[in-house]
Amino acid sequence: MALYRYKVSDASGNISELLIEGDSQTDAARRIQRRGMMPLTFLGEGAQGTRQGGLFTPKLNVVEFTDRLVPLLEANITLEKALGIIGDDKDSPVMTQTIADLRRGLHEGRKFSDLIRDRGNAFPQVYAGVVEAGEEAGALPQVMGELRHFLSESRELRSFIISSSIYPGFICISGICMLAFVLGVIVPKFAAAIAGAGIQSTSTNILLGLSGFLQHYWWLSLVIIAAIVAFIHQLRKEDSAIRLWYDGWILSIPFAGRLVICSNISRLSRTMAILMRSGVHLLNTVAIANRVVQNRVISQSIAGLSGELRQGQKLSSALAQSKYIPHLMLRMVAVGEETGAVENMLERVADRYEEDMRRLVKRLLSLFEPVVIIALGFSIGIIVLLMFMSMMDMQSVAG
Repeated sequence: MALYRYKVSDASGNISELLIEGDSQTDAARRIQRRGMMPLTFLGEGAQGTRQGGLFTPKLNVVEFTDRLVPLLEANITLEKALGIIGDDKDSPVMTQTIADLRRGLHEGRKFSDLIRDRGNAFPQVYAGVVEAGEEAGALPQVMGELRHFLSESRELRSFIISSSIYPGFICISGICMLAFVLGVIVPKFAAAIAGAGIQSTSTNILLGLSGFLQHYWWLSLVIIAAIVAFIHQLRKEDSAIRLWYDGWILSIPFAGRLVICSNISRLSRTMAILMRSGVHLLNTVAIANRVVQNRVISQSIAGLSGELRQGQKLSSALAQSKYIPHLMLRMVAVGEETGAVENMLERVADRYEEDMRRLVKRLLSLFEPVVIIALGFSIGIIVLLMFMSMMDMQSVAG
């Protein structure tokens, strides 16, 4: 279901903005009326200030929010009071505003999980399900503690990938800039000097061709950049046909496909483990866990899990219907079903594939560095060789 923003009026006449989930705009308006409020103005879809697509839009730091909240809940401080304690943060206006909205919702008698679900763009998919399980079991501090551990591990993994990519990325960007400088500044001047001397040779013609191409078709670089930006924008859309094609194509590439599978399987397993440990029903667990799978092809391959489980199949048998679920995971889940510790086995599966992903990222980056250096060195070497051959032709003509 999508998120819809409305300006609403409550029974006391107070006007405020409300973010609500619904199948359509009409359905969202009906849900508002069921809460005893009157929808006044439709403000658009999505959560303002927390949409994932905003490049410069500040976002809520969910990990920091959870880190601050959990210790207070574990100290037996009520949820509303704990939110009030962490809400006075002048350094983070987004967190302050989000907490103020959450407290307002609690004062209206709404559940914390419903408030989290209404802000689906600010919180991960798994967040609302785990919080709801903690509310139903009366163990919100313990469940939030598990969620805190899950979010911290996810942040560490993301930080590892980013930090490991900085140096290779720097090499690639600096090399491209250096190559552009050579082709755009040095080569045109050198080629013009050679042409002015009246020297005609194959190497000189190639240099003149490169110079002319850069001078007349430099705008192609802007077109390529714009095309890349548009392609990335399409990839960020969940319902994009290009996104579906890309998700299927990337899985067909041996090294990259393995990396994508490890990433999504570890995310799926970790989410299912924390939901099952929190007491969420298995059908709800697989439905929530499927939403955190980022690759749409893998997600579609396990979309029928709930139906197969309703027919009495075991989780391992239902997962086996997808060709993207590794055999190791199926065997470990089957063992967990026999021993009654499925969530522990899923945790081990997540640990295993996260470690595999780290190892693959290291190998990829270690391979990327020499490839970039060799490619740039080869390109510049060809240009230098052509310049040297043109100088030799000049000397032969002068002699």
